[in-house]
Amino acid sequence: MSKKFQNKYRIEPNRWQNWDYSAPGSYFITICIEDREEILGKIADGKMQLSAYGEIVKNEFIQMGNYNERAILDEWVIMPNHVHCIITLKNWDDTGGDHRADAVEKIHEFSLHEFSLQSPPPILSPPTENDIKQYRRLRRKMLIPLLEGKFKTLTSKQINLLRNTEGRKTWQPDYYDHVIRDDAEYHRIKQYIINNPAKWQDDTFNDENDGRCNDDGFDYDIGDGRVDHNGNDGGGHGDGHTDHNGNDGGG
Repeated sequence: MSKKFQNKYRIEPNRWQNWDYSAPGSYFITICIEDREEILGKIADGKMQLSAYGEIVKNEFIQMGNYNERAILDEWVIMPNHVHCIITLKNWDDTGGDHRADAVEKIHEFSLHEFSLQSPPPILSPPTENDIKQYRRLRRKMLIPLLEGKFKTLTSKQINLLRNTEGRKTWQPDYYDHVIRDDAEYHRIKQYIINNPAKWQDDTFNDENDGRCNDDGFDYDIGDGRVDHNGNDGGGHGDGHTDHNGNDGGG
């Protein structure tokens, strides 16, 4: 994964209010269990021990690579009450059966499309309430929200079947997303995911640390920058959380 980004994908702050989440690139996704209930397993000696519900989530992660031919599941981890993953979207026309590693490497040989024909137009001034509503409607049809929604729906249905709780919400309705901008950030986030189980005692989402995964906001360290739930990072270029608003099938 060397020389992947070379700062080619650094994006100005106003981009995030109308970013096309079907655009090629790598996306850091965090999804939390409803009420931060620790149903997916437990941490013992720095390692995650999956519950039966956690095994369902694990099996669905394995299947995620089959959701869409442009989507590649990179690093991922299941924690007691949340999951992290990196999803890479290949180029629009790069669906000719690349090997996984080659496809991830190729994503960095071209610049992210600034705006596709399906993307909302740039907003150069602060968005109005109507701008935000229109963009949210468009965003629900973009690839990253669709992948996230399918994952939540399928896992929620299986978990509810196992625990005999039909219709119960498994996941929180919103999720956190961050567009990875350069090679250094990619490696910081990937290492954060890998180290997550070993650092559970200090984890933002561990209730013993008064961590939060809700609309009040949260932040956590991914290296020399901090990313928070309100859409700001150490470099001042924020994306933030996405409110799915019913697009996850009640998951």
